[in-house]
Amino acid sequence: MPHSAQIDVLAQDVTMISAREACTAVGEIFRSRPDTTAVAVTDGDRVGLITRSRLAHAAARAGGHARHCTAANLADWHPLRLPGELTAVAAAHQVRARRPAQRYEDVLVDRESGRLGALAVVRLFDVVAAQFAERADSDHLTGLVNRAKFLDLVMDACADADHGGDLVAVAFIDLDGMKRVNDVRGHRQGDLVLTQVGRQLREASRPGEIAARLGGDEFAVLRRVPRHVDAEAAALDLGRRCVLAIGARDGRQDKQVRMHASVGVAVSASCGEPQDLVGEADAAMYRAKQAGGNRVEVALPVGAACGVPADGDDPAVLAAVAEDQLRLHYQPIVRLADRRIDSMEALLRWQHPVRGLLAPGEFLPAAARAGHMPLLDRWVLGRACADLAEVRAALGRAAPSKVNVNISAASLETPFDDMVLDALAEAGLPPHSLRLELPENAELEALATASPRLARLAEHGVRLTLDDMGAGSTNLRYLSTLDVQGIKIDRGFVAGMLHNPRDHAVVKLLSDLGHGLGLRTTAEGVENAEQLAVLDDLGVPYAQGFHLGAPQPLAAVRRLLRARVPSGTAM
Repeated sequence: MPHSAQIDVLAQDVTMISAREACTAVGEIFRSRPDTTAVAVTDGDRVGLITRSRLAHAAARAGGHARHCTAANLADWHPLRLPGELTAVAAAHQVRARRPAQRYEDVLVDRESGRLGALAVVRLFDVVAAQFAERADSDHLTGLVNRAKFLDLVMDACADADHGGDLVAVAFIDLDGMKRVNDVRGHRQGDLVLTQVGRQLREASRPGEIAARLGGDEFAVLRRVPRHVDAEAAALDLGRRCVLAIGARDGRQDKQVRMHASVGVAVSASCGEPQDLVGEADAAMYRAKQAGGNRVEVALPVGAACGVPADGDDPAVLAAVAEDQLRLHYQPIVRLADRRIDSMEALLRWQHPVRGLLAPGEFLPAAARAGHMPLLDRWVLGRACADLAEVRAALGRAAPSKVNVNISAASLETPFDDMVLDALAEAGLPPHSLRLELPENAELEALATASPRLARLAEHGVRLTLDDMGAGSTNLRYLSTLDVQGIKIDRGFVAGMLHNPRDHAVVKLLSDLGHGLGLRTTAEGVENAEQLAVLDDLGVPYAQGFHLGAPQPLAAVRRLLRARVPSGTAM
């Protein structure tokens, strides 16, 4: 059923009876028509509803002594009545707004034919669930697979590669000049461009290749490369086909809009976490963009496990720790009610002696493959806690009250609770000063195993937050298995919510979910004032993104915090 289909097609014609009919007549209708879930009752201009469950409950209460009962006695004379042109999702919202006792009662539907229909709420919710399940795998705008499904497919390909199968190639594609298209020609034209790019990538893909939209103007293509094929040549071929496809003119797009793309391609013979390989391709894409765009960069050495040397070790990362080359940058997390910086997220960087300052995507995949993530997590925790203590000592009440630190899936398999508590104790910070962000790519089984350690941290006062809510297919289930206190709305939905009603609906849904469960909700990736205004209207309490503050070294954060203190205020 299409997402925009009306409930008119879901409703069944309903049998109409007089309010004076005996209850036994109602029972006979249900017995003779097993598929009928409700009967409409008329009394002049009034229309009521009797459902199977309503009749069964009445019979149970009467104990079999209801022979003089009439349909008028059984009917709900205030049923929910909906126009047939409503979509299933819109109808489900209205159903959810009813009192809990009525929430699962059938509803009446005014059908296009002029006849009255009845719709079982269970069927309505089944249809809505099926629609969201379909959306979970595909991007609504382009029809390509979405980020979560793409990562699942990369994981499957990597598993095959680990067992001697084909190599895995991922092309990460970022459109050049997309912001200008949106700013000058509007988001409607921007959506048309994204739709066109999706079609071009689909048509340019060879059998077995899978194109995806990761979010915003970012796309990706997955390819399996036979081991006897030159991996570097295959990577360049894939990247160049993507560049040529997006830059081609076929008469179907606006002649005044000519798109180009920066493409990074990574190839691996083994990569346990799909995000690692995508991260390598992402880093290569940034190199292509920095070189002027409309070109391809390949992650080298091609064929290694996400850049890790063949022996599986990465001594350079160990040296970075030993030689104090790692750095933390901090991004403000702002409380929208008063624009106060409530927390700051610690983000790892590597001040490489030759290559300069490296972003996480340029070295974390290698560290993960070499098994060094717990070591890096320990360093980040210790440094972040010490930095927050330093800022508090220097700025007093002007300092953020908390610091957010990401923990990797690999660390969840270790005694990480001791590591966290040791870092807090060494810095002299109370546990409630730390918000631990749980990774979206962690398996539910791994989190379940880590649950006792997470519970121990929560008992001490450490706050737990689910990162990238909505981006993956499993993290919603974490809410029922873990004692979390916060969620972060994935930046992809925030990026699209101004011009995409479905992204807007997801942000609202997650905001309402957080409010209903008493969770601290933060929107990620806020890039402009318009997005911030929408988040304000939706009641999202916290946000972060470049519009509110870019990641920056601790010294710059201190200057920013001092600048926000009103003159004459004691720190």
